[in-house]
Formats: sequence, structure tokens, C-alpha cells
Amino acid sequence: MEVGKTIRNLRTESGMSQEELAGKAFVSRQTISSWENGKSYPDVQSLSLIAGLFGTSIDALVKGDLPMIDARIAEEDVRAFKKNAALYGTLLVASLVIAVVAFAQENWLALAAGALVYALSLYFAFLVDHDKKKYEVQTYREIKAFCSGASLDEIKARRVPERLGVSVMRKLLLGGCVGAAVGIVTVGIVRLL
Repeated sequence: MEVGKTIRNLRTESGMSQEELAGKAFVSRQTISSWENGKSYPDVQSLSLIAGLFGTSIDALVKGDLPMIDARIAEEDVRAFKKNAALYGTLLVASLVIAVVAFAQENWLALAAGALVYALSLYFAFLVDHDKKKYEVQTYREIKAFCSGASLDEIKARRVPERLGVSVMRKLLLGGCVGAAVGIVTVGIVRLL
């Protein structure tokens, strides 16, 4: 991490010890040592204090670390995307199970609970859809590539241009098919029970 080397250089040029810098930055001497040795990374508040102490900018402190920062942001985005997708899938399946059991037992309170779980799954579906638009991933291949760490430029390069009308029709058809399948399965299971 370049920021640690930059902090060390600025500190030694000003004749300051790690202990003195720690006191002025309101952290421990061990924290300064960790930053300078690349074991940890200063938070934004600490970066701001250090930049002010040495008369420089945060940009100048972290300039060499921008590729690493971009990579970490991408990793966090992928983790959040995967978590939201997993929650969406889990809650959707749970809502279907609750609905089938509620219909079979004619328990309307359980059916209301299933509807609540389904509404929660729709919230996570919204988050997944929002992330798909934010990261410009549209197909399952693109989502897989994104979750595998491919850059947005790589994903865009593989994209096949699609006419708007075809895309809308596919989404409508897929939504209708999924809705019909869920209805048929639910009715079938209720009749079996």
C-alpha cells in the first residue's frame, strides 16, 4: 500500500516520530506502524487529519493506492450483489412454502405471513435489479461474469446488442410464465393435500 510509504516519508521529512504523529492523529503508535508497514489502511477521518498535518491533500496521500481501492470497492459490490440475490431466492422459496401450507390448512394468518415474506423477497429483488442497472449487467452471463470479478468494460465488450422491444417482450413473457407456473404448482399441491 502506497499510502503507508507516503505517510512514513512525510513523517520522517518533518522530523516527527510515530508517537508524535499518533498523538496528533488521535490514534495509537501501533496504528501508525500498521499503516506505514501496509498491515492496515487509515480511515477517511485519519487520512483527512494526516493530510492537514502535512499540508497535502487526501488525493496525494492515496494516489498510488487508487487501483487497490477500486478493486476493494468492486469486491464489496460483488459481495453485496451476491448477498441480495441469495436473500431474494431464499425468501421467495420460503414464501411459496408458507403459501402452500397455509392454503392446505386454510390458515389465513399463515397466508398473511407468507405474503409478508413474499413482499420482503420483492424488496431484495428490487435491490438485485437496482444493482444490475447500476453495474450495467443484463444477462445471466453478464451477472456471472460480474460475480466472477470481470470488469464492466469486459462485460460491455461481450454484450450482444438487443432491440428494446424484444427485451421488453422477453421480460413480460418470462414474468407471465413464472406466475402461471407458481399458480399451477400451488393449486396442484393444495389439491393433493
